[in-house]
Amino acid sequence: MKTTYCFDQYFDYEEMTSMLKSLCEKHSDIMSLTSICTTVEKREVWAVELTNKKTGNGLAKPAFYIDGNTHAGEMTGSMAALHTIDVLATGYQEYVEITKLLDENVIYVIPRITPDGAETYLKTPYSLRSVNRSYLKEKEGLTQEDVDNDGVLRMMRFKDPHGAWVKTDSFMRKRMPDEKEGEFYSVYAEGIVENFDGLNVKVQKPKWGLDFNRNYPFGWFCEVRQPGAGAYPLSNPENKAVVDFVLAHPNISCVATHHTSGGVILYPPGTKPEKTAHSFDMKVYKEIGKMGTAEMGYETINIFDHFMLDQANYSSGAFDDWCYENQGIYAYTIELWDLKNRIGKKEDWTNRKMDSDEEKLDTYLKTIEWVKENSPEAYKEFTPFVHPQLGEGEVGGFNYKFVVQNPPKHLLKQEYEKTTKFMLRYAKVLPQINISSLKSEFISEGVYKIEAVIENKGYLPTYGSQNAKSLKIDEPVKVSLMHAKCLMGKNIEEIGDLEGFACIRSDYSYYGHISTGSAPAIQKNVEWIVEAEPGTEIKVLAFHPRAGKSLKTMML
Repeated sequence: MKTTYCFDQYFDYEEMTSMLKSLCEKHSDIMSLTSICTTVEKREVWAVELTNKKTGNGLAKPAFYIDGNTHAGEMTGSMAALHTIDVLATGYQEYVEITKLLDENVIYVIPRITPDGAETYLKTPYSLRSVNRSYLKEKEGLTQEDVDNDGVLRMMRFKDPHGAWVKTDSFMRKRMPDEKEGEFYSVYAEGIVENFDGLNVKVQKPKWGLDFNRNYPFGWFCEVRQPGAGAYPLSNPENKAVVDFVLAHPNISCVATHHTSGGVILYPPGTKPEKTAHSFDMKVYKEIGKMGTAEMGYETINIFDHFMLDQANYSSGAFDDWCYENQGIYAYTIELWDLKNRIGKKEDWTNRKMDSDEEKLDTYLKTIEWVKENSPEAYKEFTPFVHPQLGEGEVGGFNYKFVVQNPPKHLLKQEYEKTTKFMLRYAKVLPQINISSLKSEFISEGVYKIEAVIENKGYLPTYGSQNAKSLKIDEPVKVSLMHAKCLMGKNIEEIGDLEGFACIRSDYSYYGHISTGSAPAIQKNVEWIVEAEPGTEIKVLAFHPRAGKSLKTMML
């Protein structure tokens, strides 16, 4: 895929900003860059608009939305979003597919929702959920720290008669209930112990525990029920900016939010079983998801039924659920990077269950083996050291940040290229209003019959999802007649919904035939009787917030 930039590393904030501004300057006819929020550390949350400005304002076109870096450490998603921006900007007028896409639609991309958190993740040894703002910080216990100063947070182990671990030839295993004799160990994340009492090691909650994907309004719970949720819905300025952006762009029908990891494509609902949701919407999610599976090799599954292991205390307050449940917008969460598949432990998403201790150990050992072979620089053998509070021990293990959570740099290209391929296909499902015909018929001197056929050329219906109709936020298609006096009909007619070809019932028959069943209206006829002088230029405009507009003219 042709790009202007080489995506062989993880971009920091300055590199990302430089790239976006340079592309915007070079492709100003199709690309705009704005800030939707200035963070606490004075970085901008950038939003990109990509569309051919000569074919109309972006707000008047069907819209597709992409974002990345809801979570600070999930850098692969941010890089995938940046790659899609580059492919679209660089490929415009060179590739027919991209040119047509941006002529007819608008693509919005927020590549890094948490630039402050991402900067901490990239430039320090620390891992964090969303942002480097202290949150419910505890005053004592183990907190992460790069004790051996190698730039990576690994694991520490110490001999401990009360320890829960036993060292083996392969690595470590859990201590059995009847094991009273032997050499035992305690294993901790690398760090220091604040206010250590000399006996017991308490592990602190993460000091940067805010989770942006628990701070959206739908399904929000307080901290006791949902750790990281924040003080109240949209209490984080970054979350509020994203919601404000979506609300300010009612032309958005489809969303893709990039995360890591797992190698799976997720769709709502995330707070209830799929069988309780609209069957049409679930069909659409599955059909679009097939394209994602074809391009990415990742299975498409429902969040609640197959991704949530604990369906009583499920995670919620997520962006995808807010988009679908509150706004009627189709939204996928794409979990990039499939390490388990690469080590031969492919996840069975249909029959997902908690791994046993033996399975977890096997996964861990296979991960170490894979890292040593594919990214040896990311692994450190356990090495003796002296801990400032706990004394003699060992430190070692792999670099979680760029092995488990994100791929090593040399494998990054595989992730963002297949993601962009899916995005280019996904963006094509948007509804699209079109006036397929416009004609007039002479009735009498100065009186004419005007007839227009309005159609939806897109896969999705004009209203987007059935959930949008349930929420009563769907709007009718409007058809405006200009430059003539209406004798019959209105200058602005509301013609209701136009279905997309997603609604067509098609199937393979048991008897060897294929069939097309009846479907709601994909096109509708609008008629007026008007009074106008011969030679008058008549204009007809069809418009819908999510399906764009179409304008046709003719001379009487």
